Amino acid sequence: MKSKKLRLSSLYGLVFAAELVLTILTMLIRNRSLSYFALADALGLVGLLCLTAGLILFIFQGGFFDGILYSFRRFARAWRQKQLHEPDPETPLAEYKVRDGRRWPVTWPVLAVSLILVLVSLLLSLSLL
Repeated sequence: MKSKKLRLSSLYGLVFAAELVLTILTMLIRNRSLSYFALADALGLVGLLCLTAGLILFIFQGGFFDGILYSFRRFARAWRQKQLHEPDPETPLAEYKVRDGRRWPVTWPVLAVSLILVLVSLLLSLSLL
């Protein structure tokens, strides 16, 4: 159990370091300077992009679109059988993918670190006023 907790905390650190490096690179490429305003701008940009990527991971891994995909398959099967004038058998539930609720280990660290970066960016922006 302790090794899993250690791995998870190191994953948070790794995601934080990666996003911090992306922030510094963004700050240098976009603004070509190291200023307070450039830091707030880069933190917000990298934080929002990574937060969006984390939310997309979260949605797809949760199986949000599985029900929609199942209903499209069911509709297409019914449409084909209607065109072929065959009786309508029930769609097998085996096509519906049941998930166990597990997510990739990187999903929560990306969401948490990105949200923190966005909040820090907002606080820095408010202090610039």
